[in-house]
Amino acid sequence: MKNLIILFLFLPSLMFAQVPQVPQVPQVLVAPSVLMKIADATTIFGANLSVGTQIYDIANDKSYAVKTKIIYTETITTAAASLSLINTAGYSSVTASSIISTTSTTDVVITDMTKTLVEAGMYSIHFNGQLNIPAANYTTGFSTATAAADLNLIYNDIMAIPVTGTHALTFGSGETLLPGVYNVAGAASIAGTLTLNGNNEINPIFIVRANAGAFNTGAGTNVILTNGATAKNVFWIADGAVGLGASTNISGTLFSHGAAVAGANTTVNGRLLTTLGAISFGEGTLTLPTGNSIINFRSLSNFVIFTSSGGVANTGASVYNGDIGTGGGAITGFAATATVNGTIFQSGSTTVVTPINHMATFSLYKNGVLIPNSSRTRVELPSDISLLALTKIEVDDTIDVRWKIDEQKSDGIEINVLNRILTLIRVGN
Repeated sequence: MKNLIILFLFLPSLMFAQVPQVPQVPQVLVAPSVLMKIADATTIFGANLSVGTQIYDIANDKSYAVKTKIIYTETITTAAASLSLINTAGYSSVTASSIISTTSTTDVVITDMTKTLVEAGMYSIHFNGQLNIPAANYTTGFSTATAAADLNLIYNDIMAIPVTGTHALTFGSGETLLPGVYNVAGAASIAGTLTLNGNNEINPIFIVRANAGAFNTGAGTNVILTNGATAKNVFWIADGAVGLGASTNISGTLFSHGAAVAGANTTVNGRLLTTLGAISFGEGTLTLPTGNSIINFRSLSNFVIFTSSGGVANTGASVYNGDIGTGGGAITGFAATATVNGTIFQSGSTTVVTPINHMATFSLYKNGVLIPNSSRTRVELPSDISLLALTKIEVDDTIDVRWKIDEQKSDGIEINVLNRILTLIRVGN
């Protein structure tokens, strides 16, 4: 007996048949799929096949489309000439259920999620997996003694920048200052409005050094930054104390070798640092500058207030966006009225545990190159990850799924994935 090839036939989903009673109105009929057999050149089809009908060869995983109408009395030889091969590999898929982990911060291939294609064409690529990103912490130690030593290094770094000019004792009153390092031969002060014009330079620097006295601002002083000037690279240095009048608005790091006091309603976009003396602030707002400064602030990078030796007092309903600390003295007045978006460090050593929200990124690659717009990112806690891409693939091209974790520091975090599947479906030539 001759072997029979079994084909599964998809007839067009809509057909029109004339209704005898009302010839002008077509009746819509849904055509069912049918099985038909082709044995050899003398065996006929079991149905008439119109152009566009699709045929799926179950045994050989091949799809055909009728390009020339076939009559059921035609032989297989004639019929075969009327068929167009749509694809020879309708889909390709790999699956894996094992749990795998990674700590890589660069894209690496997920185990078993690789497929090399044997037929060219346009493919729809699908990936799905179960992802787990555990909650994480980052544990560090902080010593106020180390911070005090760093403060001296910070001061030395600022003072090592060469002087570019001198200035009278008083700044402001509508004055505009260009980038530079300005020496003042006594106590320096600002009155009224002072504009720091960055002159559209890259990382413009402003340093005012009162080498033989204090630094003060009058009530209502307003320091304006324009044309690229940024708070991260502005420094006010006093050999003595620092005093900010009520309603002062100033940007930059204020550094003194004496006490520092800020009046009511003061706004500082910068830091208050002193090597010797107490710091009193409030009510007002003190915010850490954004971006990386030209100065390395070492262990004090996240501090808005620090004194190597002295107390720190909040005197009103103030907001502090950064850390606060002292190398020797009491920190008072914060619990009742202050909002601190940071950590308060009393004198001594402290262990800091910071919660970390890690992110995992999954991407589709072809021949080691990222397929554009195929990456997706997930945050902590269990979740599913799904990727989809459409790309042209040539013979022997390799598709793989890669993943990585973000570069936040944490205590031994790793992400894992399981129950994963990579499927490629050919959708065109």
